[in-house]
Amino acid sequence: MTDMEAEMKEKMTVSDDDATPTPASALQDNIARKGKNAYYFAHAHKANGPQWDGKAEPRLLKKHSSGLDGGEPAGTMKKAPSFLYHKSNITSYAFLNEDKVVKLFLTMEEVGEKCSPDDITLDWDEQSFSLMVKNYKEEDQCLSFGKLSGKIVDASFKIKPNKIILTLKKEKEGVEWFTINDKGAPDHEVV
Repeated sequence: MTDMEAEMKEKMTVSDDDATPTPASALQDNIARKGKNAYYFAHAHKANGPQWDGKAEPRLLKKHSSGLDGGEPAGTMKKAPSFLYHKSNITSYAFLNEDKVVKLFLTMEEVGEKCSPDDITLDWDEQSFSLMVKNYKEEDQCLSFGKLSGKIVDASFKIKPNKIILTLKKEKEGVEWFTINDKGAPDHEVV
């Protein structure tokens, strides 16, 4: 007997006249007698979510830690990628492929005067990165790549008076990167 059939039998009432159980409704009777073959089987499902408290405001049902708020220092943090490619608004950069590293040069007028190292955050994992520059313009500036041409083992940045130099250390030395992203063609303007 299924849980649904047991529930339907519980809902049946006993009449005083003949001591035989009678269903609370024709729908419940049909489901109790025929089970999954009942015409009204689709109506047998009962919602088993949390009980509504009668308030229109949303409430928190579950809370869990993402594990990404560890005590990492500002600047470079190695953690699970949470970057969104569509947030990239830095679209012009120079790209240099060396034997051990790949460097990106982001020209940003007076970035050294407007921003401190605490205003720049570099999040990365072995195949992606996101560089976020705050307090440079009204809108935060971001350069993100969801999938790099190769794997990296480290990422860092340096602030110069008019540019930011981003250095990505390759996992395998000597592997040439023709683009930063793994799509085979650059999505950004390379200068």
